[in-house]
Order: sequence, then structure tokens, then C-alpha cells
Amino acid sequence: MMRAAILAALAAVATSGCSIKQDPDREAAAAGGGATYHVSDLPYPFSDAVEVGGVLYLSGDIGVNDAGDGVVPGGVEAETRRIFARMKQRLARHDLTMDDVFKCTVMLADMSEWPAFNAIYAQQFKEGRYPARSAFGTNGLALGARVELECWAVRR
Repeated sequence: MMRAAILAALAAVATSGCSIKQDPDREAAAAGGGATYHVSDLPYPFSDAVEVGGVLYLSGDIGVNDAGDGVVPGGVEAETRRIFARMKQRLARHDLTMDDVFKCTVMLADMSEWPAFNAIYAQQFKEGRYPARSAFGTNGLALGARVELECWAVRR
């Protein structure tokens, strides 16, 4: 079922030309294989998520503070906890949960912080149901963040 939804989404992107719909209420569903863009709650030029064919592509998130002008204090652990708290809220707005996440990409400012990130990451998913994942080190993240996480989720 999930594989079919993913393949349908990829086919829709490749062949449909994606009609674009703005969604300020974050509740419209993608229609006819097009893309629905869900606006961000942060003051930056990106979509919080884009939905295509039942797959929700969440933009990368950092452990941003409530004002959106910096990251929460406390380093990679505090930032990672904040990322997951925000991700759970973002998913809930689309009637999804962490159980619907099937792919994540992790970006770390310092790969030596990988164990600290992993300890928190592993707690967010049911054992044996971890998403496919890629990770890499980077020499700079927005607002001086230590970690950024981007995930995909599918409607079941």
C-alpha cells in the first residue's frame, strides 16, 4: 500500500506538471496528482510541506525558538527534541503521525554529535519501524543550528 502511494507520487511529479495550489489553512489535499503547498509558520521563503499523491514532503527543520530568529539553547540534544516536537505538530496538522514517516535526511554541523542525535531519534519511532535514512555532515546550517532534519510521510 505504502509502496503504491510512493510510486504514484513519483509518477505524478514526473508526468503531471503539478498544478500548484496555495494552502494558507494547511488543510487542502492534493488533487489530481498535483502539488499542494502548505505555507510555513516561520518568516522565511519556503513551504512547510508539499503534498503530492498522498506523500507529504516536510521541509527541513531546525530546533528553532518560538520567535523563529534563532535556535533553542542547549546544543544538539535540545535542538533535536525541539525538531521532533515541531514535527509531531506539523504532522498532526495533516492528520499524520510519526508512524507515517518513511524517509528522513539528517544534516549535522558536527558528525561527532551523531551519537547524541541518534539517542533522541531512536526514541521517536517504534523499534523495528525506523524510516529509511540518510545523514551527512555540513559546514553550516541556518541560524547556526547543530542539526537539521527533513522527512517524508505517507497517507495510509
